Amino acid sequence: MQQFIQNLAEKNQYQATHLLEILREIQSRYHHIPADAIELLAPLLKIQRTQIISVVEFYSFFTDSPRGQYELLISDSITDHMLGKQPLMAYIADKLQVSIGGVRGDGLVSLDNTSCSGMCDQGPAGLVNGHALTRLDPPRIDAIAELINQQIPLADWPAEFFQVDDNIYKPGLLLSQGIVHGEGLKKAVARGLKATLQEIDQSGLRGRGGAGFKTAMKWQFCSEEAETERYVVCNADEGEPGTFKDRVLLNSYAHQVFEGMTLCAAIIGAKQGFLYLRGEYLHLVDKLQSVLDERRQFGLLGNNILDRLDFDIEIRLGAGAYICGEESALIESLEGKPGIPRNRPPYPVSQGYLGKPTVVNNVETFYAAAAIAVNGGDWFASVGTAKSKGSKILSICGDCAGRVFTNIRSERRCKKS
Repeated sequence: MQQFIQNLAEKNQYQATHLLEILREIQSRYHHIPADAIELLAPLLKIQRTQIISVVEFYSFFTDSPRGQYELLISDSITDHMLGKQPLMAYIADKLQVSIGGVRGDGLVSLDNTSCSGMCDQGPAGLVNGHALTRLDPPRIDAIAELINQQIPLADWPAEFFQVDDNIYKPGLLLSQGIVHGEGLKKAVARGLKATLQEIDQSGLRGRGGAGFKTAMKWQFCSEEAETERYVVCNADEGEPGTFKDRVLLNSYAHQVFEGMTLCAAIIGAKQGFLYLRGEYLHLVDKLQSVLDERRQFGLLGNNILDRLDFDIEIRLGAGAYICGEESALIESLEGKPGIPRNRPPYPVSQGYLGKPTVVNNVETFYAAAAIAVNGGDWFASVGTAKSKGSKILSICGDCAGRVFTNIRSERRCKKS
């Protein structure tokens, strides 16, 4: 264990801000966070052991008591209940001979509930060792139980057990026409960054994460801060039951999301960005890393982007905490702390990540901003209403009127509620 912890700390540059990443690897290896691991880790990160304990206790994906070699968590979202989750949970417990919330006597498998896993359009759903399981039913549970009892590695399980579909039903303004990689940045540079910010202002784009703050105003406030070290953070911690649109954007349109983040960095003068990805979306990490690598190869990330910008993006995973969808709690989590919301003011645009000016927007907002940089503000503002311009991507699932509207997602023009 000592060598494992030492290697982990070294891989993460002994940075306490990487505490969640380190703990995720410890949890994956030991299926809990051993007390001895905390004792070894604290001096390496130069933090108190109590700080590590507080993080372990805060996030639901960490535990100080052993779970099974196969950790099964079944989504307890209302949409999963609509699709028969309760009797299915009883079936799983009986089939695997494990109590709900417990560990089987041989330590092979544990079973528990978890919050909405973001697979609301293809439930009942769950997670096994952090990896998404979709469309659970008795035949699939029978097969999973057999695989677990035979101790078959997850890599050898049938791929369809982990298949996560986009389920795009009706594309609208944003989903019907993508942009060429780098086109948004090139148009912004040619137009001028100040003029591009004006286009975003003209578009009427507001944050798509819920608060609805004007995007251009947030970016401008951050750019005007005296502190020159600034950050861009993409909030991909969608945790509201029934929501999954950001998962789809990251799965199929990640290039454009990262383009929006890079556009923001150019406008506010940031050199570092973070994609804070909810822990339930572990299945997206490798794909997103590949997209980031492609963008670096294309000269759209890293040093000297378009001969004028240095900017890169790092993926950080959450660990099961609904509150981290709130921007200040998310920033606390990025810093390796419990995701407890901060008192405001000060706001993140003036004192965000590590106390520096930070723009936090959600996935859809950055995706839309990149499209606006290409097509202009009037293109986006031409739909919607005077007070709610543009389109909004909607997640639709659960007990809907008409089968055609079950398990779909769509994009509609914004309406005043």
